[in-house]
Amino acid sequence: MKPLITIVGILTIMGLAVAGAQTPAQPKVAPGPNEPDWEVILRNHYGLSMFGDLANPVRTTVEQVPGLFRKAGPGPVRYRPVIALGLEKRTRGGWYPAEKPEGKAEVWSYVFKNSTEDIRTGKNLPPPLAEGSSTEFDPGDRAFGVWIANDQFPGECVYSEPGLVARHNPRLARQPYKAMIYPNRDRATGKVIPHSYLIGWEYSTNDDFQDVVCQIDNVTLNIGK
Repeated sequence: MKPLITIVGILTIMGLAVAGAQTPAQPKVAPGPNEPDWEVILRNHYGLSMFGDLANPVRTTVEQVPGLFRKAGPGPVRYRPVIALGLEKRTRGGWYPAEKPEGKAEVWSYVFKNSTEDIRTGKNLPPPLAEGSSTEFDPGDRAFGVWIANDQFPGECVYSEPGLVARHNPRLARQPYKAMIYPNRDRATGKVIPHSYLIGWEYSTNDDFQDVVCQIDNVTLNIGK
């Protein structure tokens, strides 16, 4: 008797998306240039699947991709870089009210670049922040987004909402999906950490999505405004 062909097997043969696969509309992720790949960082450091655990996949258009948050409980939101693999120019990060992106506020900055050895050993993680930086802010009850910028590209921001990138960043408008968001997971236990997310940022055009890796806590990912 011939073995039955499972549905998963059929889908695999046909090349169709199954759980954990990249959606047809999802921008491709490139290998890091002489740096750990985003897939490797997610798997080895956080026990996450690059597409299987992705919280903001592109299913139709970038305009439909969630990129806003709301505070989950009392106290401030905590937001900081945990890995720095981008340019050695100053990198900045902050937040903005959903209803008024031009009211964005800077929270932290740094001038630092982690090495491959740092990623392997955990040394120099997280990167040291510049004097005057903070890792906390309080957006109140409003929906908000977060952003990063690098001084190599003056006057530019990369927002957690790809639609906002498309409207305000001509250099990246052709492919404005520049933040991959994941539920944070405790590597030791394998359990998801409540109200905690990781964000893999891309501010260049090679789309390796590990220019800056940030952690944001005391939030829920919010689709609408």
